Amino acid sequence: MSDAGYTATKIDDLPQIWDGFAKLVREGCGITAFGAQIMDLPPDYATKSHDEGESGQEELYVALRGAGAVVIDDSGERLTLDAEHLVRVGPGVSRTLTSAAEGLRALCVGGVPGKPYEPPEWTTGGD
Repeated sequence: MSDAGYTATKIDDLPQIWDGFAKLVREGCGITAFGAQIMDLPPDYATKSHDEGESGQEELYVALRGAGAVVIDDSGERLTLDAEHLVRVGPGVSRTLTSAAEGLRALCVGGVPGKPYEPPEWTTGGD
């Protein structure tokens, strides 16, 4: 991290957790205003369903490589996630991130509207 007001790094040089499944962008770049992680999903994979009702955080998902979908659990709606599509999900909406046959590298950005960012404990440290 640079004291000059900017940071540049290779994605694979970021701190990692869960055997490299998640890259800790926020921690690795010294970001304090919002959460940002990169998730590397293997082919035909689905994450554990979750919502951010407790934290109040909304999330933005952007595909960096590959393709997949964000599945809205209550309705079963599949929201395409690829180079041409991004998805925002509100805090109380349960969602599952899935990958297609080629896998998916997704940037996940989050924050609580109108509040200072407080990073969850799991987003610090890395392997």
